[in-house]
This record gives sequence, C-alpha cells and structure tokens, in this order.
Amino acid sequence: MTIARALLAAAAILAAALPAWAGPGYEQDRKQLESVLQDMIAWWPGAWDSYPQIYYEKNVAAPKDGPHEHWHRTFARIDAPQVGEVVFYGQINADGRDGPIIAGSQVLYKAYIDEKLGAVNVLGQGPLNPEEFENLHERPELWSKVQMRDPAALNCDWIWRRDGEHVFGVLQGNTPEKQQYGPGTCAFISKRTEAEFKADAEWVLTPDQLWLYDNNWSAGQLFLGREDRTHIKLYRSTPYDCRVKDASGARETKGYDRGYKMKVTGKDGAKLEAMLLRAEYPAAVGLEDKMKLMISDSAGKVIAAADAAPLAKTITVKAAGIEASCRKSDAFEPLHKAD
Repeated sequence: MTIARALLAAAAILAAALPAWAGPGYEQDRKQLESVLQDMIAWWPGAWDSYPQIYYEKNVAAPKDGPHEHWHRTFARIDAPQVGEVVFYGQINADGRDGPIIAGSQVLYKAYIDEKLGAVNVLGQGPLNPEEFENLHERPELWSKVQMRDPAALNCDWIWRRDGEHVFGVLQGNTPEKQQYGPGTCAFISKRTEAEFKADAEWVLTPDQLWLYDNNWSAGQLFLGREDRTHIKLYRSTPYDCRVKDASGARETKGYDRGYKMKVTGKDGAKLEAMLLRAEYPAAVGLEDKMKLMISDSAGKVIAAADAAPLAKTITVKAAGIEASCRKSDAFEPLHKAD
C-alpha cells in the first residue's frame, strides 16, 4: 500500500469514529465570556438600517428571492432590574426610521453569562402590553414598569460567542428534545397552535454591521423569514442635520446616513428626491465604503451626486436649482412624540 493510500485509509477510519455532528468545540472561559458580554453592551445599542443592502440589491444584484425588506432597527440597553441585570430593548420600524413599528418586533433581551453552556445566553421575549412601551428606549420613566410577557414560557436559549473579530448568536432549544434539528435551531410544540414550531437563527455582530438570519416555521410552513435563507444586513446609522434650498424655499431636517430621503423641487417644478447614503458601493476592485448625497428623479435615476469619505463632517450637492447639504450631528430626532 502506498503512503498516500495509507493516509486515506487512516483518515476514513478516523472519520467513521467521529460522531456525525463533529465540529469545533468552544472553550471560552469566564474572562472570555465577560469580554463577549462587554462587546455586546458596547456594540449592540444604536440605530441600524438595512437600506444600504436594499440599494445594492436593487441597483447591482439581488438574491434568489429578490431584495430584502427595509428595516430600521433600534436597540438600547435599559435599566430594568425586574427583568435582569443586563437588559436590552429592541424594535423594528418598517421602511425606514419614520415608518411604523412592525407588530411583534418589540422585544426585551435579558443577557447573562452561562458558564455551563460556555456562552453568553440571551433570553428574548416581547413585553407584556407592548402598545404601552413603544419607543421604550427613549422613555426611561417606563423602564421600571416593563415586564416580559411570560418568562416561564421561554423555550429557546440564544447563545453568543466570539468568532474572530465579531460575536455571533445562534438559537438552541433549552432541552435536548428541542435541539432535534441541530445547532442554531429550536423546535417545540406550540401551546397556542398545537403544531410544531421551529426556529432557525444566526445573528452576527460587529461595531458597524449586524447581519440577521431568522426563519420560523409552523407545521412545516415558513411564516417568518426567507426561503433563500439569506441575511438581512443592518448597518449602524449616524445622525446628520440636513438643509435644503429649492424652488419651494429653505428648510432644515434631522436625518441619518443610511438612506435618509428628502422631497425636493427642481427649478422647473419637477418633483425630485435627495438621499444621503453611506454604503458599500461597487468599485474598480470589490466594494468601497463611502458617503453619497444624491438627487434623483421620480424614476430613481440619479441626476447629480456628491461623494465624501464615510462619516464625513459635511457633504453638499447642487443640481436643477436645488442645493442640499448635510452636517454630522450629535443626536437623532426622537422617535417618541411627547403628548
């Protein structure tokens, strides 16, 4: 037998001896898990928007099932000791920051170090009476009152670990029976529908990007997520104050750099749109992260654009009797409108 054949035979024997689910083992000790939790506390809170992904998919290439939904997602750490020591609140606004809150998207997240699992465990559930806690991240007077809907009904662990420069979280049923479909999944019989509920999820977090894959099935039918199993890519948003001078006059607004749109009027009365977008644009080699302030017609065709470095302090574009400019700001316009 040649050496090559001997090595192949040895490899085959070794492969047969390994369990079918063999994969990487995670040896993350307490100090490493404390570091993961601190990175989550530092990176997760903020405003995140998927419009850079939407823009790319519509103008360059889209996945099998077409462009993703446009989500503006907000996360904040809140002081709610009745829920846990480290608690985050999150919600999704549809079609951008000014859009309505998506029903069921308000979630409380309780994060803690679980040394038995070798991970940071995050338990997530919607708040009791969610309509009373919309935009909770901006309403600290309500933090001491919010409660999870039914903590005793939690079926899934959400385990976060470090992988290189990012941290990632996958679902895992909190009993062996609920882990029957393997890593990243949680399955159980729903008390409400008496049908099998199955979730398959992976989140990947860096300081500037948050990729979300989250598919849910009931009785074998996909009701949340995408058949092509692709991630929604969210990008950290930075606030900008914008000013427009056009045929309608001058005005100022509060915007952000991930697809903020402003209605403008050309000198001939044409209804146009200005948009501030920091994104990964196609370049000579690969992609280039940069800021653009664009003026487009009603069909979406760009008629003028100005380029700047990411997070530029200012950017200005002029065309068709319109001057639009944006300046980096310290704060977003509040989502909660005080009574």
